[in-house]
Amino acid sequence: VLSTRVSAYALVCVKVVPEVALYLFALSFFVIAFACAVSSLEQDGSNFQNIPMIGLQLFKMTFRMFSGDGYETLDDCPALLAAMFFFIITAVIFLTNLLIAQL
Repeated sequence: VLSTRVSAYALVCVKVVPEVALYLFALSFFVIAFACAVSSLEQDGSNFQNIPMIGLQLFKMTFRMFSGDGYETLDDCPALLAAMFFFIITAVIFLTNLLIAQL
Protein backbone atom coordinates (compact mmCIF):
# COMPACT_ATOMS: atom_id res chain seq x y z
CA VAL A 1 0.00 0.00 0.00
CA LEU A 2 1.51 3.23 -1.20
CA SER A 3 -0.57 5.52 0.95
CA THR A 4 -3.86 5.19 2.78
CA ARG A 5 -5.15 8.36 1.10
CA VAL A 6 -4.35 7.10 -2.38
CA SER A 7 -5.87 3.68 -1.73
CA ALA A 8 -9.00 5.26 -0.22
CA TYR A 9 -9.29 7.52 -3.27
CA ALA A 10 -8.85 4.57 -5.62
CA LEU A 11 -11.45 2.54 -3.72
CA VAL A 12 -13.99 5.38 -3.92
CA CYS A 13 -13.32 5.85 -7.64
CA VAL A 14 -13.79 2.13 -8.30
CA LYS A 15 -17.15 2.18 -6.49
CA VAL A 16 -18.45 5.54 -7.78
CA VAL A 17 -17.54 5.45 -11.48
CA PRO A 18 -19.88 2.52 -12.34
CA GLU A 19 -22.76 4.21 -10.51
CA VAL A 20 -22.22 7.49 -12.36
CA ALA A 21 -21.99 5.60 -15.65
CA LEU A 22 -25.29 3.86 -14.84
CA TYR A 23 -26.84 7.25 -14.04
CA LEU A 24 -25.66 8.70 -17.36
CA PHE A 25 -26.99 5.66 -19.22
CA ALA A 26 -30.40 6.02 -17.57
CA LEU A 27 -30.39 9.76 -18.26
CA SER A 28 -29.57 9.13 -21.92
CA PHE A 29 -32.45 6.66 -22.13
CA PHE A 30 -34.84 9.24 -20.65
CA VAL A 31 -33.56 11.94 -23.01
CA ILE A 32 -34.02 9.75 -26.08
CA ALA A 33 -37.48 8.64 -24.97
CA PHE A 34 -38.67 12.17 -24.23
CA ALA A 35 -37.07 13.54 -27.41
CA CYS A 36 -39.02 11.03 -29.49
CA ALA A 37 -42.22 11.84 -27.61
CA VAL A 38 -41.80 15.61 -27.89
CA SER A 39 -40.98 15.42 -31.58
CA SER A 40 -44.42 13.95 -32.21
CA LEU A 41 -46.14 16.95 -30.59
CA GLU A 42 -47.50 19.68 -32.82
CA GLN A 43 -45.59 22.78 -31.72
CA ASP A 44 -43.78 25.76 -33.16
CA GLY A 45 -40.73 25.98 -30.89
CA SER A 46 -37.52 26.55 -32.81
CA ASN A 47 -35.54 24.63 -30.15
CA PHE A 48 -37.77 21.58 -30.49
CA GLN A 49 -37.87 20.76 -34.22
CA ASN A 50 -36.10 17.39 -34.53
CA ILE A 51 -34.99 14.59 -32.23
CA PRO A 52 -31.26 15.53 -31.94
CA MET A 53 -32.11 19.19 -31.24
CA ILE A 54 -34.69 18.19 -28.65
CA GLY A 55 -32.21 15.81 -27.03
CA LEU A 56 -29.66 18.61 -26.77
CA GLN A 57 -32.24 20.91 -25.18
CA LEU A 58 -33.22 18.19 -22.70
CA PHE A 59 -29.57 17.67 -21.72
CA LYS A 60 -29.29 21.44 -21.26
CA MET A 61 -32.35 21.40 -19.00
CA THR A 62 -30.88 18.54 -16.99
CA PHE A 63 -27.59 20.32 -16.41
CA ARG A 64 -29.31 23.71 -15.90
CA MET A 65 -27.79 25.28 -19.01
CA PHE A 66 -31.14 25.99 -20.70
CA SER A 67 -31.80 29.75 -20.88
CA GLY A 68 -34.64 31.47 -19.07
CA ASP A 69 -35.95 32.81 -22.37
CA GLY A 70 -36.26 29.22 -23.57
CA TYR A 71 -38.56 28.42 -20.68
CA GLU A 72 -40.71 31.44 -21.55
CA THR A 73 -41.20 30.12 -25.10
CA LEU A 74 -42.60 26.90 -23.65
CA ASP A 75 -45.70 28.82 -22.53
CA ASP A 76 -46.94 28.88 -26.13
CA CYS A 77 -47.55 25.11 -26.21
CA PRO A 78 -49.14 23.64 -23.06
CA ALA A 79 -48.46 20.03 -24.12
CA LEU A 80 -44.77 20.80 -24.59
CA LEU A 81 -44.67 22.58 -21.24
CA ALA A 82 -46.27 19.58 -19.50
CA ALA A 83 -43.80 17.21 -21.17
CA MET A 84 -40.86 19.36 -20.04
CA PHE A 85 -42.17 19.52 -16.46
CA PHE A 86 -42.58 15.74 -16.44
CA PHE A 87 -39.07 15.30 -17.84
CA ILE A 88 -37.55 17.62 -15.24
CA ILE A 89 -39.34 15.82 -12.43
CA THR A 90 -38.29 12.37 -13.60
CA ALA A 91 -34.78 13.09 -14.84
CA VAL A 92 -33.51 15.82 -12.58
CA ILE A 93 -35.25 15.01 -9.33
CA PHE A 94 -35.87 11.25 -9.48
CA LEU A 95 -32.70 10.08 -11.23
CA THR A 96 -30.40 12.40 -9.28
CA ASN A 97 -31.91 11.29 -5.98
CA LEU A 98 -31.55 7.69 -7.11
CA LEU A 99 -27.86 8.31 -7.85
CA ILE A 100 -27.34 9.87 -4.44
CA ALA A 101 -29.13 6.99 -2.70
CA GLN A 102 -26.92 4.43 -4.46
CA LEU A 103 -23.73 6.16 -3.42
